[in-house]
Parts: sequence; C-alpha cells; structure tokens
Amino acid sequence: MTPKQRRLARRLRQLRLKSGLSLEDAADHLGCKQPKITKMEICQLGAKPDEVRMLCELYGAGRATVESMVNLARTAKTRGWYQVYDESANPENIDFVELETDAVAVSNYQIDLVPGLLQTEDYARTVIRAANPGIGEAVLEQRVELRVKRQDRVLDGSLDVWAVITEDAVLRAVGGRDVHIAQLTRLLEAASLPNVQFQIIPTRAGEHIAMGVPFDCFRFDDGYGTVAIDHLTGTLFLEEEAEVERYRLAFQHLCGAALSVPDSLALLRKYVKEEHSEWERRS
Repeated sequence: MTPKQRRLARRLRQLRLKSGLSLEDAADHLGCKQPKITKMEICQLGAKPDEVRMLCELYGAGRATVESMVNLARTAKTRGWYQVYDESANPENIDFVELETDAVAVSNYQIDLVPGLLQTEDYARTVIRAANPGIGEAVLEQRVELRVKRQDRVLDGSLDVWAVITEDAVLRAVGGRDVHIAQLTRLLEAASLPNVQFQIIPTRAGEHIAMGVPFDCFRFDDGYGTVAIDHLTGTLFLEEEAEVERYRLAFQHLCGAALSVPDSLALLRKYVKEEHSEWERRS
C-alpha cells in the first residue's frame, strides 16, 4: 500500500468516528456490507472516489475536506515523479518523498545535520556517503539527485518549511572547508525565502524536549499530518492523530527553546564570517 492509500484509510476512519456514526451506518449509506467499510478503514480495500465522496458527505465533512479526500482517492494508487528513483532509493526513502510531495508544509528538527531540503549538492553527497560507506557511485549520484530534486518545491514556494537545528549542526564541518562554508551560505540564502523559517537552538540553551530525536512533521491540505523519524535502519512513520499532535507540540517547544529567527540568522552570519577566518588560519 502507498502512503496515500494509508492516509485515505486513516482519514475515513477518523471522519466516521468524529461523526459518531457506526460501521453499519456507513455500509447502509453505500449499500454494501459492513466488512467492506472495515476493510477500507484498515487499508485492505481501496475506496473509489465516488464512495469517498458519499462517505465524507455522510460524515459531515466540510467542502474543502471532501474535495481533498476525493482527490486523494483518485491518486492513491499512482506514484509521482520520484518513482524513477525506486531502484536507487530504499522503500522508506520513497515513502518519505511521497509524503513530502503531498504535504503543504513540513516542520523539521535536526540534531547534527542540515535538513535535506536545505542541503547543497556537495553536502548531501557527503552525508549520504557517510551513512552508506559501501554505496556505489551510480547509486550515490541518483540519491543526491533525488535529494536536490526535492528542493524544487521549496524554491517555487509551494512547500512551507520551518527548520529548527542545533548549533552543533551549524558547527559540524561536513565535507571540509569549501563544502561547509557553501552550506552555511546556502542556509542564509534559503532563510531569505518567504516560505522558509529557520531557527537555531544554541548549545547554551541546555536540555530540551526532543534531545536525541530528530523528526519531520508533514501537514497536508486537510490539516492532518504524518511524522517521520529517521534511524540507522530506516524510517518510522507515525500516523495516528494523537501521536502526530504530540510531535507538533514538541516542535512548538523546540521553537520556543531556539533563538528567534532574526537572532538565528545573526548567529549564522557570524559563523559564516568566522569559518572563513578559521579555515584560512588552518591552511
């Protein structure tokens, strides 16, 4: 099942429960047996667009939600532009990109890395190689290309990005002098975009709510979302509303612990200037 199919099934269940209607009520409205509704809600059976419309209207969903759900049903089985990278990226990578492609906003917290949506090509290449020591050059370049291609929606303004990173991520000299300085400069450029917010949690801030837990919160056009948590062997996706809300609140706490946007950019400019001097002293 694709992430879209899972989202569709989950949202149908959430809307029904919120309406207070039973599985039998939904089945009667569609003129089918109750097991069919159950299978739709646990993603064992795909829901047709007209069925989704009927159910959403029965559940009292607003017009925007109805249209969003119907569109999701129409496209649930199709893969997007990223399908050409199926052979070079692992399944979790593709699911992640699919969620990101469908999202209208992403909130990202990173501990010692710059978020992928804001990485330079050379920085991305270094990070991907470090995480996959035995990777072949052809696969490496395809994964770098995929990461860079993901940034198109940031540049065209169709995806809102709010990135919070630790000061360690700014200081870590990934890739050496030129790559490091270019990456810091790219952060400054990206932060000037109207759809990008950027904050730094200074080391002196001490403990905070998400130490050791980097994550992404995706928000879709119906207001609901998914959380992605990376680990060494893959990506964990959290889709239950209560879990997603907990991470949204955690991200708000992180924003509060971080420097303000203007102060974060001032600190970043300071490090760009100092890094130039520091690397020049080393050479």
